[in-house]
Amino acid sequence: MNANGAAILSNPHPCGHIVYPYTDEGLVGQAVCLFTSAGFRDREGVILIMSADHCEPIKVRLQVEGFDVGAYERSGQLTCVTTEDLLAKFMMDGILNEDRFRDTIGGFIARARASVGNAKTGKVRVFGEMVSQLRSTSLPATTRLEELWNEIIDTHSVSLLCTYALHNADDHIPKELVDLHSHSIERDCPVAQSVQMTSPGSLRFAV
Repeated sequence: MNANGAAILSNPHPCGHIVYPYTDEGLVGQAVCLFTSAGFRDREGVILIMSADHCEPIKVRLQVEGFDVGAYERSGQLTCVTTEDLLAKFMMDGILNEDRFRDTIGGFIARARASVGNAKTGKVRVFGEMVSQLRSTSLPATTRLEELWNEIIDTHSVSLLCTYALHNADDHIPKELVDLHSHSIERDCPVAQSVQMTSPGSLRFAV
């Protein structure tokens, strides 16, 4: 990842919605740890919604970088939860329970914000993989979940990083999903593509 992509992850717009598609598992761990460690250093609350396969490797990587993950979790500054647990809670017969989503994510944000000293204005950044898992089973549900994330961003003023696992060179994220984000980092490429935020649900590429 070049400096442009790293800058987006390290210092996201306070209401930014970043999308990072990837095929290299090593790069997603690198991206999430950069996003997280920068949040810790800036005294921001961090919420990590990770797949079960990614949860432990990301925690270990943060530990290796010198962060006491357990201490951050106990303080409330860091919340770690698996995508599988949350999707089981939010999805019922293929339908997303939107109120449960709003209440649960809002609760995570409130706790993280309170932990950094100001329950109203403390900064919080969120990483999530639920959309990546959901995409393989229901594009409409994935699209609605991204729309709900934009509601969360508007309501709570948080920055959000979404990653999408791509399975081969021909796999891609549909344009209607990309357009629900404010910033994009190009997948597995030495040139990261950044975008300027206009409004939720639209992208204006800065090339």
